[in-house]
Amino acid sequence: MPNLTRSPLSRYGIASLSVLLAALLMLLLNPTLAMTQSPFLLFFGAVMVSAWSGGLGPGLVATALSGLISTYYFIPPLYSLSLNWSSGLRLSLFLLEGVLISVLAGELRVAKQRLERTLSQLQRSEADYRQLAMQSQAQAKTLTAIFSASVDHIYIFDQEGRYGYVSDGAAQVLGLSPDDLLGKTWRDIGLPAALMEPVDAQRKQVMSTGRSLKSETDFVTDNGVRSYEYILTPLSTDSSTNAVVVISRDITERKQAEAERHQSLLREQAARAEAEVQRNRLHSLLVQAPASICIDRGSEHIFEFANPLFSQLVGQRELIGRTVREAFPEIEGQGFFELLDQVFETGEAFVGNEVAARLDRQGNGTLEEGFFNFVYQPIFDVNGAVEGIITFGFEVTTQVVARRQAEALAEDLTTQQIALKKSEARFSRLVEANIIGVLLAAPNGTILEANDAFLKMVGYTREDLQKGLMNWGEMTPPEYRQQDEQVLQELASTGSCAPFEKVYIRKDGSHVPILLGAAQLESDELAWVCFVLDLTESKQVEVLLRQQAEALAQANRLKDEFLATVSHELRTPLNAMLGWATMLREKQLDDATQQRAIETIERNARAQNQLINDLLDVSRIITGKLRLDVRPVALVSVLEAALDSIRPAAEAKGIRLQSLLDPAAGPVSGDPDRLQQVFWNLLSNAVKFTPKDGRIQLRLERINSHVEITVSDTGQGISPEFLPYVFDRLQQADSTTTRTHGGLGLGLAIVRHLVELHGGQVQVASAGEGKGTTFMVNLPITIFRPEPTATERVHPAVSDTAPFIDAPSLAGIKVLVVDDEADARELLATLLRQSGAVVTVVTSAQEALATITQSSSEQRPDILVSDIGMPEVDGYMLMRQVRALTPEQGGRMPAIALTAYARTEDRIKALAAGFQSHVPKPVEPAEFIAVVVNLSERL
Repeated sequence: MPNLTRSPLSRYGIASLSVLLAALLMLLLNPTLAMTQSPFLLFFGAVMVSAWSGGLGPGLVATALSGLISTYYFIPPLYSLSLNWSSGLRLSLFLLEGVLISVLAGELRVAKQRLERTLSQLQRSEADYRQLAMQSQAQAKTLTAIFSASVDHIYIFDQEGRYGYVSDGAAQVLGLSPDDLLGKTWRDIGLPAALMEPVDAQRKQVMSTGRSLKSETDFVTDNGVRSYEYILTPLSTDSSTNAVVVISRDITERKQAEAERHQSLLREQAARAEAEVQRNRLHSLLVQAPASICIDRGSEHIFEFANPLFSQLVGQRELIGRTVREAFPEIEGQGFFELLDQVFETGEAFVGNEVAARLDRQGNGTLEEGFFNFVYQPIFDVNGAVEGIITFGFEVTTQVVARRQAEALAEDLTTQQIALKKSEARFSRLVEANIIGVLLAAPNGTILEANDAFLKMVGYTREDLQKGLMNWGEMTPPEYRQQDEQVLQELASTGSCAPFEKVYIRKDGSHVPILLGAAQLESDELAWVCFVLDLTESKQVEVLLRQQAEALAQANRLKDEFLATVSHELRTPLNAMLGWATMLREKQLDDATQQRAIETIERNARAQNQLINDLLDVSRIITGKLRLDVRPVALVSVLEAALDSIRPAAEAKGIRLQSLLDPAAGPVSGDPDRLQQVFWNLLSNAVKFTPKDGRIQLRLERINSHVEITVSDTGQGISPEFLPYVFDRLQQADSTTTRTHGGLGLGLAIVRHLVELHGGQVQVASAGEGKGTTFMVNLPITIFRPEPTATERVHPAVSDTAPFIDAPSLAGIKVLVVDDEADARELLATLLRQSGAVVTVVTSAQEALATITQSSSEQRPDILVSDIGMPEVDGYMLMRQVRALTPEQGGRMPAIALTAYARTEDRIKALAAGFQSHVPKPVEPAEFIAVVVNLSERL
C-alpha cells in the first residue's frame, strides 16, 4: 500500500497548488461557461484533493484559499472582497462544506494509515510467530542433545523421593544404568546413607519451600574421593511442587585448581618481597660495585648516575646533569662520542676491550693515557625505544702495560737472539722483580725455573720446584689441552705465540685464570720462557658485571611496572582536567556546572601535584639529597596544622576527629615542614581508608626520653600478610586494574625515611582487615633547652580548632564530681549528663570519701572528678586518702584533677598525688569530655 506520510511542506504545497490550478481553470472557463454562476464548482475538487493527500490542516487551508479567490474573482461585485447577504450565505455554505469534506477526508486518511500499520504489525507478528516456533523446535532438540552430552549429572525426584529421570552420566557416577534407578528410591538401590540422607533432607526442604538450594559433597569412588557441586530446583506445573530437579557437577579439578591458585598467590607474595629486596640490593650494588658504572639519558647523553669508582676514575669532576661532551671535552676526536651516538641510534650494545683513552684526571690539562674494558648497554623504555645508556667498565691499564711488556720481551727474545747473553742480566732482574709470573718450561711439561710471583700464583713452593713436582701439563685442566697443543705447534713453527688465556690448577686444587705469553729460547730449542699474568681479579669483575647486568634487567622490569602505575595515576586526573577545560572553552556550561568544573580541575591538579611531590621526595631519598632544616620544634602546632589540612576531607565523609595533645611533651629537634608532611601523610591515609561516620584519633604524649605520636582509626585495617611491607616503596595492598584507592605506594615509605632522618622510629599495628590501624611515631626529645617564657604551662587539650562532629557517649559511666563552687558543679554535671553519664555531685572532700566508701560495688562511681582548692581538705589530700583504700573499696578509681592552678609544678603535684589527668580551669567542654572518655576507655 502507498505510504501516505508526507512532510508538512509537501502537504500544504499540494493544497496550495490544487487551489491555484482550480482557480486557473475557472478563469479559463469563465468566458465560455460563465463560471460566476457556479463560483465554487472546481474548488470542491481542490478541497477534496488537499484533504485526502494532506489531511485536515491542508484541507482547511485549501477551503480558505478557495473562498478568498472565489469571492474576489467570481462572486459579484467582481474583483472586490465585499459581499451582500446572498453572496455571504453562499460563501458560508461553501466554507462549511469544505470543512466537512476536510474533516471526513482527514478521518478517512487517518483510518487508512491505521489500517496499514495494523496490517504491517500483523505481518511482523506472523513472521515472529514462525521464527519462535522454529526456535522452540531447535531448542527442544538442543535440550535433548545437552541432556545426553552434558558433563553435568541430572536427576529428577518425585514427591516420594523416587528417581523419575537420570541422565547417563549421572547413572555412571553411581555405577548403574538409568533403568536400574527409575522408579526407585536411594534406599531401594542401597546407596550410602551418609551420602544420600543430607541430599534427601534437602530435597524435602525444596519440596516444602519451593526455593532452590545449592550445596557440595564428597563421594568415594573407585578412583578416589571426588568432589561434587549440586543444585536442587523445584519442578512444578501449578502452584505446588511435584518434583525436584538435581543437577550435579564434578568440581574435583576446580578444587585442586583453587588450591594451586592459593599456593601461586603465596609464591607471588614471596616474589614481590624478594623483588623489593633486589631493588634495594641493586642500588647498593651499583654504588658499591668494584666496577666503574654510570648512566646517561637522551640523545645528548646527560649524566643521571655515576658510582664512586667512576667519579674517582675521571678525577672527581662534576657529572650529574651535564652532557658527556660537557663533562669530557678532552676526549673529543677519540671516538667515544661517536660510539655513544651509534649505540643510542641502533639500540645495539658495544663491547670495548683494552680501549685506549686520554683523560685529564688531575684537572690541570695534562692528558694521561689509560686502557679500559667497558660495555655500552642501551636502556629501553616501555615502547622499546632507547632512552639512555648504562656503562660498565674497569681500568686494565696495569694489565695492558704488563702484557705489552711481555709481548715486547718475547719479541726481543725472538728477534735479538744474538744479544741473548747480554739481555740475561736484564731478564734476571725482571724475573726477580716479581712484577709478573715468569717460568722456563719444556715441551714435556717440566717447569725448569720460575720466579716467586709465579710460585705464589699457583700455590707451590721453591722446594716443590726443586723436587720436580711442578708440571705445567698436569697443572692444565683437560679442556685446555687441545689449546696447548695448538700453542706448541705455533711455538715450533714461529718460535713464539700470541698471549692467550687459560687456567692452571693450583696445588690446593683451586683454579686460577691466567694470561700467558711464551717465546722459544734461542740457545735451547726445547725450552721456552713464559710470562704469566694473574687474571683472577679481572674475571671476578667480569662475573660481577654480568650479575649487575642481570640485576639491572630485573630493575628495568620493575621500573616498567612502576612507570605503568605512574602513567595511570598521572593520566587519571589529566583526563578530568582536559575534559572539563575543553567544555569550559566551548562556553556552553551554566554557572553551577562551570563552578563544578573549576573545582574538579583544581582538585585533580592538587592530586597530581601531590603525586609529583612524592616522586621528587623519593628521588631525593634515593640520591641522598633530602636535607632537613633542623631546629627545636613544638609538635602541638605541627600536629594542629596537619589536622587542619585534612579536616575538610574528614568532614565530607562524616569522620570524627579527636586530638589529645600534650604541650608538655617537650620540643624535638627537627624540620617542622617535614614533620608536618609525616603527620599529614598518616592522617590523610587514615581519612582515605576510614569509612563514613568513622573515627580518627591523634595523640601526643611524652614517654621517658622521647615523645610518642599515635594516629589511630576505625578504618579497613591491614591484613597480616601485607603488614611487614607497609613502609616499603611501591608497595600497595591492591595493585590490580580494578583497585578502589589510587596512589603510587610512596607515602608511607617517605614517612619512614623522614622519621628515621629525625632519629626516630615509626611502627604500625592492625588486628586485621576491618579492624582499624594504628601508626606510632617515636621521636627523641631535643637536647637543647628552650628559651624560658613567662607563659604558663597548659594541660594537654583537645584542639579548639577540631570540634567534635559526634561526641562520644558516656552511657552507663558513673562519675562523682566534687567541687565547693555550685556553678562549677552544675556545669560539670550538665556536660556529663548530656554525654549520657550517671552523675553524683558533692560539695566537699569528706562527702566524696564517704560516697566512695559507703557505696556498694555496683553503685560505686567509675571516675572521680575533683577540684583542688577546697576548704579544710583539698583535692591533693582527698586523692591520697582515696589511694590509701583497697582496690575493692575503690582505691584504684581513675581520677581527674580540676583546678585553676595551671602551672607546671601544679600539674606535677597532681599527678604525684595520684590523679591520672590534670584539667585547668576554665573548662573547655570538648576537652573535658575527651579526657573523661579517655579514662573510661581504660576501665
